[in-house]
Amino acid sequence: FRLFLFILGMFVSCYGIAITTRSLLGTSPIVTPAYAVSLFNIKYLDFGIATFILNALFFLGQVLILRKKFPLIQIVQLPIALATGLFVSLSMYLTQFIHTGAYWWNISLVVIGSAVLGLGIALEIYANLTYMPGDGFVNVVYEVTKKNFGVIKVTFDVTMVVIAILITYFGLGEIFGQCVREGTLISALTVGVFADMFLKFMKYKKQ
Repeated sequence: FRLFLFILGMFVSCYGIAITTRSLLGTSPIVTPAYAVSLFNIKYLDFGIATFILNALFFLGQVLILRKKFPLIQIVQLPIALATGLFVSLSMYLTQFIHTGAYWWNISLVVIGSAVLGLGIALEIYANLTYMPGDGFVNVVYEVTKKNFGVIKVTFDVTMVVIAILITYFGLGEIFGQCVREGTLISALTVGVFADMFLKFMKYKKQ
């Protein structure tokens, strides 16, 4: 049951990312570099495959930081990275019916997508099985540095956004475009709030 919850949480998270992305007002901070790369329209390199590569790099980062201390059980993050990429591609396909419109509607898509992503994250945490590669990387940096976890998480998200901006600037000649915009900021500020709200509800139901 916990495995089912975790996989469901992964899919729901990816669906939330897809809804936010469809707003054309930016996407979730953690996947902004992958989305930026997908905008180059390189054959066989869509948003999902770029997300898999990004997550594989997060996994590699954990291995390089911990080296011999890296727990072998966390190799499970590799198939998780692959599944996440597949889910992103599937979610982008399933959200093709979503179209942009008035600005208020596009903002609404960002908020809805952030809420769905928050629900997915809450399901993953509730399942309590393992980390997503990005979260695993943040956790490893936290364990090694012993710095404030919140500061590390914010720094990580900001770094992803800066990398995405650099990719779009040097590759597409635009600083923000549809990759990093106000929707990215809204997602960064609200996803954690939604996830916390859903987690509290789940724990209340469990009691």
